Amino acid sequence: MSLDRTNMVSLLDTGKLAGSTTALTEMGDGYTEITEDWGPNTESKQYVNMKNASNTVKGYALSMSPSRDYLSDDMQKCIDNLFKTFPTGEKCETDYYRFYKTDIKDGSGDCIKVPVTVCASSTGGSGGDTLTSSIQINGNGDVELGTITIGPDGSYTWAKKEGQQSST
Repeated sequence: MSLDRTNMVSLLDTGKLAGSTTALTEMGDGYTEITEDWGPNTESKQYVNMKNASNTVKGYALSMSPSRDYLSDDMQKCIDNLFKTFPTGEKCETDYYRFYKTDIKDGSGDCIKVPVTVCASSTGGSGGDTLTSSIQINGNGDVELGTITIGPDGSYTWAKKEGQQSST
């Protein structure tokens, strides 16, 4: 049986984007779609004695362009700040996290962390429509596997798994 989209939880470190301490904020309310495009970088080679080519995966390039209805909350404050200050360079760097609810047992489970850049993309809408804002999120380093712990107050804490190798 297939699980619905609510099984996948996406988090963004909005605190780091604001230049303060880590604040993992769920990307859920207001978003109608969050789709990760991992853009695998593959190389195909066919040797003369092969009927079919062989493929090698050389890396991944995460990108996504989530759009969000305008809501008054911490995520919106972060997005509003992007559209007020239009940061560049290191001011756009933060981390993206993703886990599946089915991996959570006793309040913790597997979760990936990806360094990303986040920038303002578009904001507005047609007359009579809901005000929306779109941001661009791009991978900016190696994926790390860790553990997410969900606190009794709904807060999130991530820790790197010991012995795990990063992947690009």
